[in-house]
Amino acid sequence: MSVPVFAMSEHDFKAALKKTKLAIIPVGSLEQHGNHLPVSTDSLITEYIARLVAEKVSAFVLPVISYGVSFEHKPMFNVSLRNSTLSTLICDACASLAENGVREIIILNGHHGNMGALQYVAQELNGRLPRDVRVHTIHYWHLMKSDFDHAGEVETSLVLAIAPGLVRMDMAMPNSKKLSKSKAAYSSITNAPGSFPKITGNGVWGDPRKATAAKGERWIKEITTGLAETITELA
Repeated sequence: MSVPVFAMSEHDFKAALKKTKLAIIPVGSLEQHGNHLPVSTDSLITEYIARLVAEKVSAFVLPVISYGVSFEHKPMFNVSLRNSTLSTLICDACASLAENGVREIIILNGHHGNMGALQYVAQELNGRLPRDVRVHTIHYWHLMKSDFDHAGEVETSLVLAIAPGLVRMDMAMPNSKKLSKSKAAYSSITNAPGSFPKITGNGVWGDPRKATAAKGERWIKEITTGLAETITELA
């Protein structure tokens, strides 16, 4: 399945539906990623990975949902939806896909702040979908062995591998405040609006100066391989 849904005609979709009933909805965000990465970083990465995985598992790829829950980045740039808004949007999209014959839906998440909204999508859809339709949410960084970051070595490497022209390595700087708390503590703290700049100092978590396109390519391969295996297992 190499043609994204937005490029298909009605005839194309119906023909493809005879071969697969699996769809992937990539979900990202629109928020600051330091001075060196585009605000579309999460959406860019997630949509790219979704397309690669779709080739491996034979799936439809829906256009990326580029708005997420990013209030933690205030007052730095973010265009955010409330948890309830994002959840409703995803649920309605899943219901529509089911009406059109799709029977398995993978919500591929690319932004940590979306996790709360996406956690209960399957519950919210209970009773709205035919019994043979399944919906799963996967956070792509869970398929990585390396620790994830925000605009640090990992995300910067991924964008260097995907769209190097959008990266300003001359502007790349690590977090300006020392990160001294445990990961569990940070995970809780960063749920609060405005918390991220206070914790990091400059909105960057990690050191993007260590990033390379070669690292990004290795991580993309690791992620897509793991995702394909996970989706196959779920099926």
